[in-house]
Amino acid sequence: YLSGMKAYGMAGYTQNAPTTRFDYLDTYPSLLIAAADYVRGSKDSAWLKQNYEGLKDWATKMLAMDVNGDGLLEYPASGDSGSWPEQIAVRPANWWDTIGFGHQDAYSNALAYHALIELAELARQASHPEDVQLYSSRADKIRSAYFGTFYNPETGVLAGWRSADGKLHDYYFTFVSGVAITYGLVPPDKANPIMDRLLAKMHEMGYMHFEYGLPGNLIPITRADSVTKEKRWGGPEKEDGSDGFQIYENGGATASYVYFTLKALYKLGRGKEADEILFPLLAGFEQGGFQGVGPNGLTYDWKAWDGTPHGYEGLLVDGYQALLAVLAR
Repeated sequence: YLSGMKAYGMAGYTQNAPTTRFDYLDTYPSLLIAAADYVRGSKDSAWLKQNYEGLKDWATKMLAMDVNGDGLLEYPASGDSGSWPEQIAVRPANWWDTIGFGHQDAYSNALAYHALIELAELARQASHPEDVQLYSSRADKIRSAYFGTFYNPETGVLAGWRSADGKLHDYYFTFVSGVAITYGLVPPDKANPIMDRLLAKMHEMGYMHFEYGLPGNLIPITRADSVTKEKRWGGPEKEDGSDGFQIYENGGATASYVYFTLKALYKLGRGKEADEILFPLLAGFEQGGFQGVGPNGLTYDWKAWDGTPHGYEGLLVDGYQALLAVLAR
C-alpha cells in the first residue's frame, strides 16, 4: 500500500468495485493503526524511518476528510435516509458496506482517533516533534466532538452515523459503542450505562447464540438506510427493514468486530458478561463454525440467528480478530 497498491476501500480501486468512488473513512485509519502495530511489535526503527513520509501522507489524506473543521472526518456521501438509489452508485463510509453509513461515521472516527494517538508516538520515535503536536491536537479535537455528536439520549447508546441533514441513525450497533469505549471516547460515567442498554436490547431481541458471534446491529436496518435493496444482502422490500433482518450485514451474526464489544466489557471490569460471549465464540471457532459452505450454497461467516449461513467469503479473516479478546481478558 505504501508503494501505491490500491485496495477495496480506496478511491480508484475499480477492478471489482466501480462504486468505490471515494476513500472510505476507515481506510487510512486502519492502515495507520496497522503500521503502528508493526513498529511496536517489531521495533523496526529502520522501517519507520524509511516509510515515515508515506505514513505522514496517509495521515494528511485522513485529516483532510474533516471538511467542516469540527475535528470529525466527513464522508462525501450524505448518509441521509432515502439517499441511496435502487442501483448502487457509491458505497458507504466504511467496511459495513451494505448499510448507509455516511457523512460523520462513528466507527471510522473512533479508528481515526486511535490512529492519531498511535501516529503521535510514531512521530516521537521518528524525531518529528512538530508532528507529535499536530497529531495529538487533532486527536484531542476528535475526542472533544465525538460523544456529543454520536450519543443518542433516546436509546442510551451511540448511533452509527450522523447524516448531513443532522439526523442520527441508530440501530443499536454493537461494534460502534464497543470501539468507542475501547479507545476511550466515552466518558467513564456513560460507558457502563451504554453497555447495559446494548446487552438489555440483545436480551429483549432474543439473541443468545454467541457461538455464532454477535449481530452488528440489533434492530433491522430500514429500507431508506440500506445501500442495497437485494434480499440476498439483507436489503429489505419493507420500509421497516424487517424482511431483510438477520441476513448478511443487516443484523446477521458474525465474529467480525466482536473483539470491540468483548474488549469494552473487559475494560469495564465486566468479565462475567464478556466470558458469556467469549467462551461460546471460542467453541464456535474450534468447531470450524465460521468457515466453509452450507447446504444452501452460502458460507458460515455470516449467519441468521438460527445458524442458517448467509455469507460468501468462506473464510472472512476479519472475524478472527475476536481471538485477541483472550489477551484482553
